[in-house]
Amino acid sequence: MNRPLVTVTISFILGIASGVRFNLSPGLLLLLSAGFLILTLLYCVQAWQENCRVFVLLFFILGWTNVCVDIEKPANGPEEYAGRHVILEGIVAVEPQLQQDSVRYTIEAKSIKHGARRLETSGKVLVRAPGNGPVYQYGDLLQVGGVIYIPREPSNFDVFNYRDYLERRGIQCLLYVNKNEDLKLLGKGAGSKILLLASKVKGRLTEVAGQTMDDRQAAVIGGLLFGNRDGIDDQTMDIFANTGVAHVLCVSGLHVGYVLAGVLGLAGLLRLSGRWVLFLAPALMLFYAAMTGMSPAVVRAVLMATIVLLAAYLGRERDWPTGLALAALVILLINPAYLFEIGFQLSFTATWGILYLGPALGDFLRNRLLMPGWLAMPLQVTLAAQLATLPVLLYYFNLLALVAPLANLLLVPMVGVVMLFGFVGCVSGIVFLPLAGLINFATGVLIDLFLGLAGLIESFPWAKVYLAAPPWYVFPAWYGCLALAVQTAGDGVTLFSKWGISRYVNAAIGVCLAVFIFWPWNGTGGQMEVHFIDVGQGDSVLMRFPGGRAMLVDAGGVLGDPEKARAVGDNTVVPYLRRLGINQLDAVAVTHPHEDHVGGIPAVLEKFDVGALVLTGAPGYSEFLTNVSKKTKIYRVGSGQTLRLDNNVDVYVIGPDLNFETQSASEDDLNNTSLVLAVEYGQVSFLLTGDIEAEAQRELVASGVRLKTTVLKAPHHGSGLFEPEFFTAAAPDYAVIQVGERNRFGHPAQTTLQALAESGAKILRTDRDGAVVFETDGEKLNVKTARPITGDKEGLRIDLEKKID
Repeated sequence: MNRPLVTVTISFILGIASGVRFNLSPGLLLLLSAGFLILTLLYCVQAWQENCRVFVLLFFILGWTNVCVDIEKPANGPEEYAGRHVILEGIVAVEPQLQQDSVRYTIEAKSIKHGARRLETSGKVLVRAPGNGPVYQYGDLLQVGGVIYIPREPSNFDVFNYRDYLERRGIQCLLYVNKNEDLKLLGKGAGSKILLLASKVKGRLTEVAGQTMDDRQAAVIGGLLFGNRDGIDDQTMDIFANTGVAHVLCVSGLHVGYVLAGVLGLAGLLRLSGRWVLFLAPALMLFYAAMTGMSPAVVRAVLMATIVLLAAYLGRERDWPTGLALAALVILLINPAYLFEIGFQLSFTATWGILYLGPALGDFLRNRLLMPGWLAMPLQVTLAAQLATLPVLLYYFNLLALVAPLANLLLVPMVGVVMLFGFVGCVSGIVFLPLAGLINFATGVLIDLFLGLAGLIESFPWAKVYLAAPPWYVFPAWYGCLALAVQTAGDGVTLFSKWGISRYVNAAIGVCLAVFIFWPWNGTGGQMEVHFIDVGQGDSVLMRFPGGRAMLVDAGGVLGDPEKARAVGDNTVVPYLRRLGINQLDAVAVTHPHEDHVGGIPAVLEKFDVGALVLTGAPGYSEFLTNVSKKTKIYRVGSGQTLRLDNNVDVYVIGPDLNFETQSASEDDLNNTSLVLAVEYGQVSFLLTGDIEAEAQRELVASGVRLKTTVLKAPHHGSGLFEPEFFTAAAPDYAVIQVGERNRFGHPAQTTLQALAESGAKILRTDRDGAVVFETDGEKLNVKTARPITGDKEGLRIDLEKKID
């Protein structure tokens, strides 16, 4: 209680978290807030120590109230017109985001026109426009025509929630512009003068970088100086991420520290007084924050730097917990939703780690390992930040970069040099471009050296590992373990000494916590899991066997567009597998070579170690195989064969015939050459059918093979080309249809839905229910869907636990 700001900030954070979890009546919470505010005013003349509980409860209720009031706000902005074509007028509120084939504008709406009605409105809209037209800037007044959309909730488990991300920024809806003629400039110069100036300065510096360096170098210097990742290619981003130095592309304390160091150095050269430094440094840091978008991380760094400068000027003791708490409280009072921002969480946990864990680590490195100070200091900062942010990084990115300490130790000092050269070069280019070209030639060489060294570190075979997202209990256990380690390492009082517990028992508790934390949570617990991943209008099924092996069947894609087909693998399937902590696949099966099944496979083969690639004997794979590494083992399989992947699970190939290599098949016939797998685990079975149509279904029925199954993957996305006897023979308890929303094929057909229902199947659809996961121990079957199922849809009610007879 001797740090009141820390106490009330923690209370406010707990209130925000409670508001998200328990949405109570805003009226009741406002009444409670008013009551506690009156009590606080009555007690404010008395000592904090005697009345601290009132303050704590007040901030707890305020945090809770803030969230619940925000949730209950009525939708009265442009989102009211969702699904309609409108003409919107508004001001570009932040710098545009340049994508490969589009430009995205955040528009502060002023008026909206629908039909003959024109109304004033307010609220932010994210506008996506074609990338081949003019690019407008912050402060421009635009007229935009297009259809308003509200993004849906995620359709796969535990993935990035784009809707929540936009809402935290005050954006409630999207608007898609189909052609450049629907986007018109009405005026310029609106908005904050400071932000306009910051935008122009940043734009001019970025322009100089583009004129004096190649595209890759210019994109990297834009990321290092301003946190702008738009132009950085995927390969370069992977290098930064896999080596654990992606944080240098997010403007935070490191960058603000360089700005502050530059200001202090310049002030020293000019012999400015402390008063001038106190005035100039915060002003320049705030201007830099405006140039970089005022993210929570940079605002935190500016606030803490200003507090340190003020404390030094006043001769007051610098108390970092109070400074950190004040920065968090200010940011959350501005926008409580920032609490759930990745940048906010990483920034504050990293800073806490450096300031709390750093001294203990430094003492250990210098006094126990006898490291020299020049090595111990940067290493303690790196290790402290890595340890503090580890569970957060695992939760969001599932990536454990084992080379991160080494990479940060070698690469982060280079960042300061690159930023210095890049900044000086770009500023000089405003005055004399040839001088900028000379300086930025050196900058480009440094960037290439940086990326080359980072690429070398990334190539280490033990550089990284992917883990499943940790459960909630890992967070308190991990941070409790770190606190115990710090307390035990010191010479003073240990954490539990007041109960007579020695430092050795503290250490033992820490070891137990560490074992508890690192107990593998990414297994299946001896069960079998079958994941029907939502890849839109395509198929992708992941099978995780009780013994720990995994097989992927198809990886989605887009018909007629190889680039978009590959993107489904990169952006949907690979992240889904990473989220489960999968680092290798024992088998990848391709049912047939249509792009909505095979399109995402190249991304999977590139990102994972694959034990075997399983294909049918049918033709049509030649183009796909040209991109498959010669190191990958390829197996051609056909009916009558068995895949041995788990001792307790049988995977039978029941179609098609293997003898296809001497036959020819047209594009229309390829559906009927699909790989058909029957998977049996105890009393539970799965039938995966690819895109087989009526002809192949009749052949399976006529063959006499056992088709009775617990779960049927409906053939060909539920198309109307089916054989009723096939559904009768399968008699599934559940039928899963992998199909895209509002697809152009009209899938699933109503006749198919009716036939499946008549067979007794409970129907699940990825377009409606999102990803579907079945978990079974061979007897009981648990069913989960990514989107909640409410009410009775087409007679469907899912039993969360069903006994299979």
